[in-house]
Amino acid sequence: MILAAHQPNYLPWAGYFYKMARCDAFVFLDSVQYSRTSYTARCLIKGIRGKSQWLSVPVFKKGRYFQNISEVNIDNDSEWQKAHQRSLESCYSKAPYFRESSWLNDAAYKNKWDRLSLLNIELIKSIAVNLGVIPKFTNLSELNINSKSSELLIDICNKMSAQVYLSGPGGKKYLDEKKFKEAGIELRFVTYYPQAYPQLCGDFVPGLSIIDMLYNCGPQAVKRIVKADVL
Repeated sequence: MILAAHQPNYLPWAGYFYKMARCDAFVFLDSVQYSRTSYTARCLIKGIRGKSQWLSVPVFKKGRYFQNISEVNIDNDSEWQKAHQRSLESCYSKAPYFRESSWLNDAAYKNKWDRLSLLNIELIKSIAVNLGVIPKFTNLSELNINSKSSELLIDICNKMSAQVYLSGPGGKKYLDEKKFKEAGIELRFVTYYPQAYPQLCGDFVPGLSIIDMLYNCGPQAVKRIVKADVL
């Protein structure tokens, strides 16, 4: 079994799903510490002036410096869902597949969400299913594992009976390959290279949320990109 894991980010980029399409099991790292500078509560979309802009979910942070992602509460007093819908309508209403992808708006904004992790995981799963990417999904908070760093991922693999751990290229900077080898787990790295695709408003901007690709290219084209070379 090939296993991958990642924090449940808000509407992540295509590289997130590219890695997911190459594993048999995917673990949402929902019980690791929340980082305020990460993509857990925000994503990048393309604005009407052709530049990237943040789409951020407001969360309660004051005095909550060491909370886990699963403990992060959304601040629903700001009517952020309506604001996000207006931003997406403004930026993408002329995109060829915007209306066809309206199910995304329903998944994100039809219901009230209290916990950030629950919102993100639901959105990620909805997008993955739409793309035909369906590994076995598990939340770290359900596995009763409290280790950290490389040991955490090794323990997850052992718990899930995985023989291979699939990491993004950033893992080369902090994962201890020797520990994986000693544990009998093969450590593999996969890199997603963004491909230029048609976008509204000027030159191609890489690194945006996958919704930019869905709105501009449609699910079938995105599926071919995300699942390229997957047997």
